[in-house]
Amino acid sequence: MRLCCQAANAAVPCRAVKFNFTHFIMKKILFTLAVVCGTVWSSFAQSVSNNTTTTSSSPADHARFSFGLDGGVTLNHVRGNSTGVWGASGKYELPIATNTLFTISAGYTYLPYTSFEKEFLKADGNNSSGANFIPVKVGIKYYVSHGFFVEGQAGVAFAVKGPNYKTSFAWSPGVGYTFDSGIEVGARFENWSNSGALNQANLRLAYRF
Repeated sequence: MRLCCQAANAAVPCRAVKFNFTHFIMKKILFTLAVVCGTVWSSFAQSVSNNTTTTSSSPADHARFSFGLDGGVTLNHVRGNSTGVWGASGKYELPIATNTLFTISAGYTYLPYTSFEKEFLKADGNNSSGANFIPVKVGIKYYVSHGFFVEGQAGVAFAVKGPNYKTSFAWSPGVGYTFDSGIEVGARFENWSNSGALNQANLRLAYRF
């Protein structure tokens, strides 16, 4: 490019000024790429941070142990013998797939006899006040959302003490919710069967470690 200037009312040539158009365009391209790369990196870092936070807070992300208290009522003809159910249980949970845990639990369950049943047993020389069991079960627990889960277990309820009950096959579907604090609340239907059935509706309040 050549520029001209006026001097003493006459046009005189001035020094030629060279303009490197290619260099100018390269600078613009490099600047734009730098801005784009910075934006992409910032978005990627934020995404990783969010995913890490979400993953680490998921109840199904790590193996856990929980201890809880159980309580409920009997539902069928067994109510003539026992109307209430209470006990305690421990449970170990191991992740096996996304939002899915393998569970194994063991506990103690006590069924207090009704006054009618106590009188009936006393007439036979038995002063037992209730039946004692140790249920051992395994199953699958699946988190439908962040805290809400469905669960199914099956196993054996070992009769420890109680003249009217035997060791039985046990199965129990249930639902519940795990809070971020580690507290967990669950409800389940439970069936014990051995030449008859004992149906229960139970609640479990637990803390996950």
